[in-house]
Amino acid sequence: MARGISLHIGVNSLNALEYPLQTYDHYRYSVFAHDGNNRLEVAGDRCVVGWKGPLGGPKKGCEKDAIDMAEIAATQGFDVTVLATEDATVARVEQEIRNAARALKAGDIFLVSYAGHGSQVVDLTNDEADNEDETWCLYDRMFLDDEQRALYTEFAERVRILVFSDSCHSGTATRSGGTVSASGDSALGETSVRAMPRETAKAVYKARRDDYDRIQRNLENPPAKLRASRILISACQDSEEAMGNDENGFFTRAVKSVWDSGRFKGNYQDFAKKIRAELLEDYVGAVKRNDGDSSNVKKQVPNFVAVSDKELVSHLDEFVDQRPFSIESP
Repeated sequence: MARGISLHIGVNSLNALEYPLQTYDHYRYSVFAHDGNNRLEVAGDRCVVGWKGPLGGPKKGCEKDAIDMAEIAATQGFDVTVLATEDATVARVEQEIRNAARALKAGDIFLVSYAGHGSQVVDLTNDEADNEDETWCLYDRMFLDDEQRALYTEFAERVRILVFSDSCHSGTATRSGGTVSASGDSALGETSVRAMPRETAKAVYKARRDDYDRIQRNLENPPAKLRASRILISACQDSEEAMGNDENGFFTRAVKSVWDSGRFKGNYQDFAKKIRAELLEDYVGAVKRNDGDSSNVKKQVPNFVAVSDKELVSHLDEFVDQRPFSIESP
């Protein structure tokens, strides 16, 4: 009997100390007016102005996305882990992925979902057409797509890996457009954008450039061969933004709607197409409500990526043709 393990990550806010914008040395006490996105943190003799990136309250927003995806997984028989905000550190995420890699064997499946901010850093390994690595903004730092891809090489041959990414710039979030400024969209109602704004991304990268550059340089290049087959269904293209409200990301909302409490019939490609169609319908509806003006309505086009080693193409084809969230292999 096949086994399924799932990991669901929802990050509603970030540790501002780990997303520094600027520092003030030896200013123990300071007065700092902020707009809610930035925060003054004190560590020893250093005052750090950092980015919080709030996206919802407890068990709302991105945390709610993680809980909802975990509920789908649980109903299908997966062993479920949820990491919410402060628990969603790089170390914990890596640990959970590695635990799954050690536990799963051929025929098993690993499901991971992420909801939170997405961003980009300068690509130093020359494997990105846009010269930027896509990232997940975990609680304590950005988690690079190259890091994620490296972890997936630890899975055994013929394990299936399924990834859902409800974040901006997520078209190739697992590593198979420049960062843009975030703003709401009145035509879609009260919304938030799951992107680190352009200037913030530049400042955060500059403040921790040594860290992020070292991470890239320490990764195996070229990376080890991927033995597992992998499917990514993401909220948007690398150059686009993912939208959401206090209840759910629009992508996660579409996933739940299309899944329809397990009544969905079709394979993964059908599933991705229906999710894309639902988000397109949202976009068209928003344009109509905006009197036909699309200039201020953000369009997000979900991406579907299926990847395997060329020697395992038939296994990948079988994976793509399965019913979503199925633990048993055909």
